[in-house]
Amino acid sequence: MGKERFRSNPFPGLELSEQDKVLLLNLTNTLIQQNFDKYQSFVQHDKRQVDLGRWKHVKTRNDIHIHVRREDPEELKDGRNKATPVMLSVGTFPGKMDDLMLGVMNPTLDTMRMKASYVHDVNDASILAPIIVPTVENPFLSVVVKWMQRDLPLESTSLIKNRDFVYVEATGILQFPNGERVGYHLMHSIAFPQTSPLPNIVRGNLSICCMFRQLSENSTDNHSFSTLEPGGELPCFLMLPIAAEGLLSATNYEPCGQMTKLAWMMQRRRSETPRSTQSKVKVCAMCSKGISRGTLGSTGRSTCKACYNSVCGSCKVRKRVSMIAPDGKMLQPKVTFCALCAGDASRLDALEVARDMAKGYDACKTLYSSSLLTSSSLSDSDRS
Repeated sequence: MGKERFRSNPFPGLELSEQDKVLLLNLTNTLIQQNFDKYQSFVQHDKRQVDLGRWKHVKTRNDIHIHVRREDPEELKDGRNKATPVMLSVGTFPGKMDDLMLGVMNPTLDTMRMKASYVHDVNDASILAPIIVPTVENPFLSVVVKWMQRDLPLESTSLIKNRDFVYVEATGILQFPNGERVGYHLMHSIAFPQTSPLPNIVRGNLSICCMFRQLSENSTDNHSFSTLEPGGELPCFLMLPIAAEGLLSATNYEPCGQMTKLAWMMQRRRSETPRSTQSKVKVCAMCSKGISRGTLGSTGRSTCKACYNSVCGSCKVRKRVSMIAPDGKMLQPKVTFCALCAGDASRLDALEVARDMAKGYDACKTLYSSSLLTSSSLSDSDRS
């Protein structure tokens, strides 16, 4: 059996000098500014319309549209760019930009694991070197050197090897001249002498830069570029769908942010309300319907794990919440909430949650230590 994933650093010898950090910051700033300028031009001059003469539509999911750049005849003559597709993602995500950015943020190994459990964009990963960590003043600002692995279709047949990437990841907020906030997310491959390719895995290169902006109360604009060099001999019919799925995984960022807020609220309320105050009332806190009692206990009765109130089967909301146990294992139990608490969590200010997390708050571990998963904490109807 292979090693458990997300548990080891494949390059423990990597240490960044101050000069390395300065060079990486200069690189990320340059790439982010270039993509920010492209997005600003797309909004102001192109009116958010894609030039279909330059870009070919290849896939759509919800309101996100993926395009691949059409091959330039001059480049084909020179043999350039044939195996390096450039992809463009445009469209809108439902929800608020700050919720989306909270879902993007993953500056630590634990938050990487939490994000991967919701977004499904990484199969194995490690933090190699943090450069800038989030602060209360700038909770979405981070720059981190990372390693990740992606499992490919047919990998189990030994016909195709998995790909891995060493890259710098940067997140933060910029502003248009009119004051509009623009969130960014950059992932760009880099290399060090200490990060040589691993056995039985092909090293790839990627460059992805996403820009996000609030369009309306419940709509966030997206403009993202992606370039993928998978390394080795990967058929085009596999490479393009993999690159497209990498961009489409961003559709899970806002839901990931919502789950992060829910976990944060649950921990806060559980710490403020002792379990001894749990409601003994046999009526639903939402609809006031009496909860009948059968031979096996209260039929259909559950307890909201945020407020401890009783909730009937019709009114309860069940969410699969990711958390990390003391032994390091990732757990995803189905947790019961009342509709009121679930609604309260969705309306939380993601920026305030991010500020609290920047102080060192660790939802994924604090939740477990609150005995959420002990036998006395989960009733039979709450178990997954």
